[in-house]
Amino acid sequence: MQVATRFKRLRRWLHEHPVIADALFAASLFTVYIGSTVVLSAAAAPEADFGWSEIGSIAVAMAPIALRRKWLWAAVVLTIGIMAAAIVLDHPWLIGDNGFTWLVLTYTAAAHRPLPRALVISAIMWIPVTGSVFFYYWPVQEGQVTNASLISLLNWVMAATAFWVGWVMRNRRMKLEELADRARVAEESQEALAAQAVADEQRRIARELHDVVAHHISVIGVMSEGAKRVLRTDPDAAEEALTTVNQTARTALREMRDILTVLRRGQEEGGNAELEPQPTVDSLRALVSQTKEAGLPVRYHVRGEEYPLPTGVSLAVYRIAQEALTNTIKHAGPKAKAGVVVDYGEDEFRIAIGDSGRGAPVITHFSGGHGLIGMRERATLYGGSLQAGPQPGGGYLVEARFPKNAHLQGVNR
Repeated sequence: MQVATRFKRLRRWLHEHPVIADALFAASLFTVYIGSTVVLSAAAAPEADFGWSEIGSIAVAMAPIALRRKWLWAAVVLTIGIMAAAIVLDHPWLIGDNGFTWLVLTYTAAAHRPLPRALVISAIMWIPVTGSVFFYYWPVQEGQVTNASLISLLNWVMAATAFWVGWVMRNRRMKLEELADRARVAEESQEALAAQAVADEQRRIARELHDVVAHHISVIGVMSEGAKRVLRTDPDAAEEALTTVNQTARTALREMRDILTVLRRGQEEGGNAELEPQPTVDSLRALVSQTKEAGLPVRYHVRGEEYPLPTGVSLAVYRIAQEALTNTIKHAGPKAKAGVVVDYGEDEFRIAIGDSGRGAPVITHFSGGHGLIGMRERATLYGGSLQAGPQPGGGYLVEARFPKNAHLQGVNR
């Protein structure tokens, strides 16, 4: 494990220092070439003079390889200059030993430059090589033009092979980079979707907690205030009010515990919470009764032939009514009355909650899933709409409408 880690670190370091990496590559080629040349010379031509001068010429010929990735054009110019110097100094050995460098630079151009530029670089390198073969290297050896043609053809075949290998490696690298970019974009998109899902879930939970806590705490506040007022004059009424306070507090705690259990269940394996069903339109009568017990007279009326609603729409209707009645208790005043009308229309489902009090302008200041904004979010989530505001004759009206297709989704009629 440590060896693999060190190897990765070494590769990363060499990638960050291309000149050093290419210098090591050139040294490796030099060592292999020198070793093979010494062995072949000793076996095939023991009398051949292979000394420090030849070794130095090979080192000079391969030196441009160290510049191949960082300064490719400089390496090309230096290589052509070495060839020109060899011709001027009449050093054919140096030209022959320069062949590895030409092939490596051709591969580098194809692997690290766009195709048109790589072709230009390759042509700039190999055209002078062909000229040197025809006009210098082979003609001085008894004018062997036929051999010069074969050597030039072999040079171009090797150059084309090196170029093709480099081009394939470039395409492969670009493909891998493209796949890596796609994976990165997909990962970022997945993270963004996950973050959005978390934010949506947080808003939903905040809305649920607000709806549950606000209603029950408002009822508890009104009932406890009423109990305090009649504690000495009417103990039975005070006891009844305190009983309602006790039941309401228990209900609030139970609903909050259910919501928190849902949160914990997502983090625990095999957690099966035994939760009570979410409130629906059918729970509105119980909500109205509880509101009456809190001291707010409420009339409940149903119009049209009842039909089932999906769970989401039904819960939204209940929470809208709960929020509206809660704000009526808090803001409408002690003499206010309220009414809840549920209309099962043929084209749309409608619920209206109105009161005769002072109105509730405070709810417009809520944000992020609370108050009026929270009610509107619930309505628009299922394609509905919500209107709320004070009425010309006094009082406050909250009205939510859901189109026909909203309450047909997921319902088996």
